[in-house]
Amino acid sequence: MNEFESLDRCAAYVAARAAVEAVQDAAASWSDDQLVVEARRAAVAVVMTIAEAIASEPCSAARRRCLRAAMAAAIELAATIDVARALGARDEPTRDAQQCAGRTIAALGMFFRATTNPIIEEDLIETAT
Repeated sequence: MNEFESLDRCAAYVAARAAVEAVQDAAASWSDDQLVVEARRAAVAVVMTIAEAIASEPCSAARRRCLRAAMAAAIELAATIDVARALGARDEPTRDAQQCAGRTIAALGMFFRATTNPIIEEDLIETAT
């Protein structure tokens, strides 16, 4: 599995999985069934796309493509939760889901940055000397 011993070693994956659980808890209080479906679909898409990215070679175009798709799905998830809040779901589980979605977006941003600007061992050696 490339540089990750397991999926749990990837912060973006762990954040996305937590968002799935948070959406599941929050959706119970939402009155709009379509928002529930959209939020669950987006949350699952984020997790699955991150897993696909992890399976791709580090710094590859395939990994960057997957991470961009995961970021788009995570932003869609955050927007769906925001709409649910605007429609009246202002309970703690929905607030938690919104925070988890935000953490997922942030972790994906860091993962994407690391993929586009990797630390190369030769650079570390030059810096140390």
